[in-house]
Amino acid sequence: MSEKFPQPTRRDEVLANIRKARAEREASFSGLSEQQLEGPVTDVGWTVKDHLSHIAEWRPRALAVFDGKHPGKGFRIDQDQFERLANVHELNALLFQRNRDRTLSDVIEDFRETHRAVESRIEQMTDADLQREPSGKIAARFPRVLDLVKFNLARHDRVHIKDIRALAGQPVS
Repeated sequence: MSEKFPQPTRRDEVLANIRKARAEREASFSGLSEQQLEGPVTDVGWTVKDHLSHIAEWRPRALAVFDGKHPGKGFRIDQDQFERLANVHELNALLFQRNRDRTLSDVIEDFRETHRAVESRIEQMTDADLQREPSGKIAARFPRVLDLVKFNLARHDRVHIKDIRALAGQPVS
């Protein structure tokens, strides 16, 4: 991971990181025209709007895991349907189809609201809460709640930020 995005271990560090990541995400699309947000596509056919809706879709998964619920609940997918998905690519395709006709303003509002929800939940956590093991199969990939938070902010979101910057013609770091 990048040095400018240190990996926190305590709640106050996690929150500082979340706030820094939020500013970075907002800067990646702030000031872009509607045509830029809904226009050019990546090699997989995604616009900036699609990247924003994708990030927004993944946030509630974290909230579900924080609450000890099945990850499918966070995606608003029935558990049986979620379990039938062959891989993350099928999940992403399903989420893409579900969001492709949403309005730009709705996507941006959802993008911001899901971030606020995760940040608010982490504000309520203790350092011990972040160190606990999540329930269910997700613990095999993320042994601590903290690992899930770090993955979403330090890896997953940053990949999409790079794609958004590339689509916007901004320098990609």
